[in-house]
Amino acid sequence: MKSFKTTFLALIATAFVFAGCGAFSQTPQEKEETSNLVTNAIENGDIYIVIDRIQPRSFPQKETLDGYSISIKDGLLKCYLPYIGRADFSFPNEDAIAVDADNVPINVKTTLNPPRRKCDALLEFNFENRYNYEIFYVTIEVYYNGIAYVKVDSQYRDFINYTGHFEQRPAPKEKK
Repeated sequence: MKSFKTTFLALIATAFVFAGCGAFSQTPQEKEETSNLVTNAIENGDIYIVIDRIQPRSFPQKETLDGYSISIKDGLLKCYLPYIGRADFSFPNEDAIAVDADNVPINVKTTLNPPRRKCDALLEFNFENRYNYEIFYVTIEVYYNGIAYVKVDSQYRDFINYTGHFEQRPAPKEKK
């Protein structure tokens, strides 16, 4: 029953997100550039997704302009995503509640055109939170229009969804 509720809520959240995406229009050249960016990112394992919206399970969704992102490059995950939701344990500090990874090695399972899904690619992996040994299970639905739908699940807290978009990886900052 919990699995059905989880799936149902995720589908409802997805419907609201994509209803809003209809207002986003691109020229044919921009569509091709975005599709190429996504295709190259998947093929090269160099993913950079900027998070636009946070969708907790039990709370209202929230737009974010705080520069949150998910980065996968050379098999290493980097992310710091805010968490809003219910948890079954207490956290040692404020940073420990976040979905946090800093160059954590991961194995990404990539499925192109997955059956029974409307996305163009599905990325799946898990990793351990560095603060409390909690395992996060991550699923990213990728669309060639540049939209990415991220679901983060754990055995100790409510799942949370994030919606974002693919971007070119920012150039590294020069050291002074």
